[in-house]
Amino acid sequence: MATTANLNIIQGATFSARIAVKDSAGDAINLSGYTARGYSRSTFGSTGTLIDLDPDVVSGSSPDYLGTASGLIDINLTATETTALPVTIGVYDVEMFNDAGTVTRVLQGKMNVSPNVTT
Repeated sequence: MATTANLNIIQGATFSARIAVKDSAGDAINLSGYTARGYSRSTFGSTGTLIDLDPDVVSGSSPDYLGTASGLIDINLTATETTALPVTIGVYDVEMFNDAGTVTRVLQGKMNVSPNVTT
């Protein structure tokens, strides 16, 4: 079952979020062989996307993880990308998938986009 969390994004600001993917015991899931995907839409039934969240599986080769699986997925949006978003409350989800056809939704929720007051 996916975790539910709202993403709060300010137009014109960089946005970063880190998703810790864990099993029922609370241990990091080995994401080796998995890829991540995620999109935001205005509503669940919308055909167009607001933005491709372009999530990345964090490699376990980082010195922080000493060569072990990290169980982490990062979302990073540039200021240019967030500037193009409309002020809205949309929906999003992030999935992990592999070549064997296994697809698991890991995160879902609302994406709140607010205007930037200071420019």
